[in-house]
Amino acid sequence: MFERIEWKADRALLGDLVFRLEHYKNDSWELSDRCFVFYKIKELIDQYERAFARRPGWKPRHMLELGMWDGGSLAFWFELLQPEKLVGVDLAKRDDSAYFREYVAGRDLGNRIRTYWNSSQADRPVLDRIVNEDFGGHLDLVIDDASHLYLYTKTSFETLFPRMPEGSLYIIEDWAWGHWKPFQAPDHPWANEMPLTRLIFDLVEATGTSIRLINSLEVYEGFTIIERGPMAAEELKDFRLEDHISRKPEPVVAPRHRSVLRAVMKKIASR
Repeated sequence: MFERIEWKADRALLGDLVFRLEHYKNDSWELSDRCFVFYKIKELIDQYERAFARRPGWKPRHMLELGMWDGGSLAFWFELLQPEKLVGVDLAKRDDSAYFREYVAGRDLGNRIRTYWNSSQADRPVLDRIVNEDFGGHLDLVIDDASHLYLYTKTSFETLFPRMPEGSLYIIEDWAWGHWKPFQAPDHPWANEMPLTRLIFDLVEATGTSIRLINSLEVYEGFTIIERGPMAAEELKDFRLEDHISRKPEPVVAPRHRSVLRAVMKKIASR
């Protein structure tokens, strides 16, 4: 399905749809707003192609995207994956763009695509309502490209993951921002935020604790895929990820080992 994408220097084309690649936006852009704004790059989509190639024939029926920016990613995923129902959630206080509205109306997708603007990914009642009313309680793919902040991302995961059946996929994008040099600057707005890597570590620990919660964890540079295990939803009432992590107590360094370590460090410092 990914072979349908035609990549250009500043845009991606899917049939007659135009996705402007914001990372490569330039002054020569000639289509004004007759396009989707698209904050993804070819290298990221290539990683998705490899990930989905591991699951030949797998397609989601009901898909939720957290963080949809201009709505371009919704159209992109709908065209590629063709889910029965696709819902997008975003914190921005705005409405659908004219290009997006034309796309939905022109293809008669009003019953298959829905957007929730001015809605937080950490609003549990909103997420529960979407699962119940838009998806009839069945949700098998989530892509979280929203805040990228630890607490908000974790809240979404703890709200939605228990509602998903075995074999469904939960994808967290841009988990690695804490390892990118610009984000490590002391004056960066996220300087005091916990890196999202912490949540990936939590998920690794949960995977090692019980395969009934998580079947598998796949880590790519641009995203992490968590595959839902067979644990029943009834066992995940009031779900907290910490409750499904068993940790070995940290070893206590014996006094004699501490003295040796201090001697080694002192010797290194004197060189």
